[in-house]
Amino acid sequence: MINGIKPQMTTTTKLRIKPTSFDEAMNVFCDRLEENCKPYVDSFNHMDSVTFRQDGGMKYIKVKSFQKNWNTDYNDDGTTTKTLVGGDKGSIHCFVEKTTGDIYKPAGWKTPYTKGNNCVRGNIYDTSTFEKTDLHGGWLYAR
Repeated sequence: MINGIKPQMTTTTKLRIKPTSFDEAMNVFCDRLEENCKPYVDSFNHMDSVTFRQDGGMKYIKVKSFQKNWNTDYNDDGTTTKTLVGGDKGSIHCFVEKTTGDIYKPAGWKTPYTKGNNCVRGNIYDTSTFEKTDLHGGWLYAR
């Protein structure tokens, strides 16, 4: 159990049967992350959007977040100019293992944290594990 969320163990989860393809499950996972972050992003005037995308890897796939902000320039004549900035480099949100779909918190830019008994934070095939996701990845840390 992580952060008060107990994943529902179904027969397919116990037998490691994958009901959908990896790419389809990853897309659902990234869409769910964006959906859960939308109320947080909308509460700030300087933030426009946050998108999550998968970014390569041999064994572990990086899930990156890309944030776009509004930059407001105040001109001498009293007008303001708003431009959209950011969203190029991204930051690591979590890692997903290719073979099992297990979700890991990041240990750094290149590697997931894989030590200890509860290093697996969820699974992309079990949607109940990422119900309470947030923008900054706080859901990945056990309390």
